[in-house]
Amino acid sequence: MSSVNVLRYSALALGLVVGLRTDMNLRCSAKKQAEEDTYQKQVALVKEAKAEWNKLHPKKVVESKEINLEDPNLDYAAVILNAVESLKST
Repeated sequence: MSSVNVLRYSALALGLVVGLRTDMNLRCSAKKQAEEDTYQKQVALVKEAKAEWNKLHPKKVVESKEINLEDPNLDYAAVILNAVESLKST
Protein backbone atom coordinates (compact mmCIF):
# COMPACT_ATOMS: atom_id res chain seq x y z
CA MET A 1 0.00 0.00 0.00
CA SER A 2 2.85 2.40 0.66
CA SER A 3 4.20 2.06 -2.88
CA VAL A 4 0.78 3.14 -4.18
CA ASN A 5 0.90 6.22 -1.97
CA VAL A 6 4.42 7.00 -3.16
CA LEU A 7 3.28 6.76 -6.77
CA ARG A 8 0.17 8.83 -6.06
CA TYR A 9 2.09 11.66 -4.37
CA SER A 10 4.86 11.49 -6.98
CA ALA A 11 2.26 11.92 -9.72
CA LEU A 12 0.68 14.80 -7.78
CA ALA A 13 4.04 16.53 -7.37
CA LEU A 14 4.91 15.95 -11.03
CA GLY A 15 1.55 17.39 -12.06
CA LEU A 16 2.13 20.48 -9.93
CA VAL A 17 5.60 21.03 -11.36
CA VAL A 18 4.41 20.59 -14.95
CA GLY A 19 1.43 22.87 -14.30
CA LEU A 20 3.59 25.61 -12.80
CA ARG A 21 6.07 25.35 -15.67
CA THR A 22 3.29 25.55 -18.27
CA ASP A 23 1.75 28.52 -16.48
CA MET A 24 5.09 30.35 -16.40
CA ASN A 25 5.66 29.68 -20.11
CA LEU A 26 2.20 30.93 -21.04
CA ARG A 27 2.57 34.08 -18.95
CA CYS A 28 6.01 34.76 -20.42
CA SER A 29 4.81 34.34 -24.00
CA ALA A 30 1.77 36.57 -23.32
CA LYS A 31 4.05 39.25 -21.86
CA LYS A 32 6.38 39.05 -24.88
CA GLN A 33 3.41 39.28 -27.24
CA ALA A 34 2.09 42.34 -25.42
CA GLU A 35 5.53 43.99 -25.60
CA GLU A 36 5.75 43.18 -29.33
CA ASP A 37 2.29 44.67 -29.94
CA THR A 38 3.28 47.83 -28.08
CA TYR A 39 6.51 48.07 -30.07
CA GLN A 40 4.69 47.62 -33.39
CA LYS A 41 2.21 50.37 -32.44
CA GLN A 42 5.11 52.69 -31.65
CA VAL A 43 6.81 51.85 -34.96
CA ALA A 44 3.58 52.60 -36.82
CA LEU A 45 3.25 55.93 -34.99
CA VAL A 46 6.84 56.86 -35.84
CA LYS A 47 6.29 56.03 -39.53
CA GLU A 48 3.10 58.06 -39.56
CA ALA A 49 4.83 61.00 -37.87
CA LYS A 50 7.73 60.87 -40.34
CA ALA A 51 5.32 60.86 -43.28
CA GLU A 52 3.40 63.80 -41.85
CA TRP A 53 6.61 65.71 -41.16
CA ASN A 54 7.79 65.11 -44.72
CA LYS A 55 4.47 66.47 -45.98
CA LEU A 56 4.82 69.61 -43.89
CA HIS A 57 8.54 70.12 -44.57
CA PRO A 58 9.26 69.19 -48.20
CA LYS A 59 12.88 68.98 -49.27
CA LYS A 60 14.20 71.98 -51.11
CA VAL A 61 15.72 70.83 -54.37
CA VAL A 62 18.30 72.99 -56.07
CA GLU A 63 17.08 73.24 -59.67
CA SER A 64 19.06 76.17 -60.94
CA LYS A 65 22.44 75.84 -62.59
CA GLU A 66 23.78 78.68 -60.48
CA ILE A 67 24.95 77.52 -57.06
CA ASN A 68 25.97 79.88 -54.31
CA LEU A 69 28.48 77.99 -52.15
CA GLU A 70 28.38 80.75 -49.54
CA ASP A 71 24.69 80.11 -48.83
CA PRO A 72 24.35 78.70 -45.26
CA ASN A 73 21.16 76.84 -46.23
CA LEU A 74 22.77 75.05 -49.15
CA ASP A 75 22.08 71.32 -49.24
CA TYR A 76 25.37 69.88 -50.46
CA ALA A 77 23.94 66.40 -50.84
CA ALA A 78 21.22 67.69 -53.16
CA VAL A 79 23.76 69.65 -55.19
CA ILE A 80 25.96 66.59 -55.62
CA LEU A 81 23.01 64.36 -56.51
CA ASN A 82 21.76 66.89 -59.06
CA ALA A 83 25.24 67.06 -60.57
CA VAL A 84 25.38 63.28 -60.85
CA GLU A 85 21.89 63.15 -62.38
CA SER A 86 22.82 65.82 -64.92
CA LEU A 87 25.90 63.79 -65.87
CA LYS A 88 23.81 60.65 -66.31
CA SER A 89 21.31 62.40 -68.57
CA THR A 90 24.00 63.67 -70.95
